Amino acid sequence: MIVTSQGISSASSVGARIKYIGREGTLTYTQNMLSMANDLDGIKDEFLDNYSYLKNARGKNILFSELLSMPSQNNLSKERQVLMLKDIVAEHIKLRGFENHLAMVSIHSDTDKTHAHCLISSNELQGRTRHRVSKKTFLKQQQSLENYRNTKYPQLQKTKHYSGVLEKRISLAEGRMKHLRKAISKKEIVLDKFKRAMSSTNHKDFSTSLKEKNLAIYVRGTKTIGLHDLSDNKNYRLNTLQKGLREEYLTYKKSLDFQKQAPLKKQTPTPVEKQKPLLKPKIEEKPTPEQTIQPSPQKGRPYGR
Repeated sequence: MIVTSQGISSASSVGARIKYIGREGTLTYTQNMLSMANDLDGIKDEFLDNYSYLKNARGKNILFSELLSMPSQNNLSKERQVLMLKDIVAEHIKLRGFENHLAMVSIHSDTDKTHAHCLISSNELQGRTRHRVSKKTFLKQQQSLENYRNTKYPQLQKTKHYSGVLEKRISLAEGRMKHLRKAISKKEIVLDKFKRAMSSTNHKDFSTSLKEKNLAIYVRGTKTIGLHDLSDNKNYRLNTLQKGLREEYLTYKKSLDFQKQAPLKKQTPTPVEKQKPLLKPKIEEKPTPEQTIQPSPQKGRPYGR
């Protein structure tokens, strides 16, 4: 049992996908829709009308295109396989939490592997918010559906695509690229750039390094911190790039903030007042004998004579 999910955000793509999966010779039915299964234009209009109820809907997924595929079953008739797959699709919609969403299902039995296409609105009927789940939750849903199939239909070839031990999984695109091409994923490249930028020892060098690597820090709310890659305009949450990276960055940022604090100003010595030079006391010079003035003899007659 293979289960894949893909978002569709273009109105033209919605119409093309509906026409493809609802072609003649397939078993097509709907859920929570007024249009008949063969009214493909009506189904498209209902999907787009329901999408208009979303807040800030522009650029968001209009619907999810999901595929459920069974391996070849030569021991069972196509009619029997279609009935089994129809029941498995109903369980899939229940596990995914799509009971109140618009849905179009088309089962194709004209190929070697019988499979079902499911188009499901991203919001509930006239809902204001989109339905979103994490990759971990989606993996658990895949496991539950596979266990349901293997348990209820033992006559089908047993599969173990998702029934193994739950572990951290790389997205399908990343896993395929690493396994087949043995190349480094884009997330790993961004992580390596950010790690090298964090080797900077001050705010200025850190900011310069990020700018040279076409990266920028963004913050959403009080918890979400991530990197914006300017080269392809994509965002990467730090904890998505590596577990614990957010806390590592906060510790690093704290150390930079500490260093950025203005250092104590060097105390310039207060200018010493210029002291007036001490005046040397005047020393009276004793006259030399040569400089002694002798009294001049009195002129005239002596007194009393």
